[in-house]
Amino acid sequence: MNITLVISSLSAGGAERVLSSLANYWDSKDHNVAIITLASDAAFYPLSETINLKQINQISANDERFLRRICNIVKRLYFLRKAIQKTKADVVVSFVDVTNITTLIACVGLKIPVVVSERTNPFYHKISILFRWLRNFLYPYAKNVIVQTKSAASYFDGLKNIAAIPNAVHENEHITKDFSKPITHIISVGRLCPHKGFSTLIKAFSEILKLNKDLKLTIYGEGADRSNLESLKRSLNIGGSVFLPGAVSEINDVLVNADLFVFPSHYEGFPNALCEAMAAGLPVIVSNCSGNIDVVQDGVNGRLFPIGDVDRLVLLMKELISDPLQCQKLSQNAMTLSDHYSPDKIYQLWDAVIEDAVPSLQKGLV
Repeated sequence: MNITLVISSLSAGGAERVLSSLANYWDSKDHNVAIITLASDAAFYPLSETINLKQINQISANDERFLRRICNIVKRLYFLRKAIQKTKADVVVSFVDVTNITTLIACVGLKIPVVVSERTNPFYHKISILFRWLRNFLYPYAKNVIVQTKSAASYFDGLKNIAAIPNAVHENEHITKDFSKPITHIISVGRLCPHKGFSTLIKAFSEILKLNKDLKLTIYGEGADRSNLESLKRSLNIGGSVFLPGAVSEINDVLVNADLFVFPSHYEGFPNALCEAMAAGLPVIVSNCSGNIDVVQDGVNGRLFPIGDVDRLVLLMKELISDPLQCQKLSQNAMTLSDHYSPDKIYQLWDAVIEDAVPSLQKGLV
């Protein structure tokens, strides 16, 4: 089967990582897999050498001139349509809201089934009024609409072609921790943007640091909010204890050097980094936002705090730092997460979607 995946770029990020993993999986099943990106940046996550990567370089800066913007949109649709046709796709799978809309328009009249995948929670991730209208108008014409949680599915109430497929959680090598030893290294992972809530974490950490000068905080990720976060740590005079080293492609490489994982997001589609940390056996403290509450039960496999509540986060960090028995219990329970979201189970759900989209070719899937 010829499977074509479309995404804006293959930079560091949750959607990009999931698409790359899915492409590698289908490639391993001897399908002809192509990935089309609108941008031309290098792939951040590993891709099989046999995957056909087409980068049409149609991401342009916003132009103030109306006619120029219209011209850029038409060019993007034209080049995307041509690229899809060249792959001889039996099915197209698109990731992320605006790219989904672009892909659906580009495929009008091609008679190729299109599966679109929302990668965050649309209740909280806002797009323009025009794109919301286009999404509402076009999504019923997609073969399937994939979301990550039941909460996200409820946004599209009444849409009949919707299915919830969470992300696969790979069974990481469990981290062997001696919880009788003091916690010294707290980490978090995610794109550096305001809705990830890293300013809340840095503020809370500054209070914890007053009690233990040996602690350090590392936030792995990259994004537009870097300068604000750097300014915040300088204003709190904790620059020597807070580190922002950039993005990592293999999260397990950094989890092994951590003692506690904190995830302070304002909202999530499905929290990839959190799940990886839990599967590896780290005790976690997370905000009670969408996505996080789908995987964390407070006091069972992690701890929850209200979104943006610095004081509550400080209390929970103090509690776990001083309670090794609780850390050990949370760690043991968290490791079972990979059983619920194993790649085999999740990829079977995606296979079923593709079988439904291309029923005449479903025998070629397995």
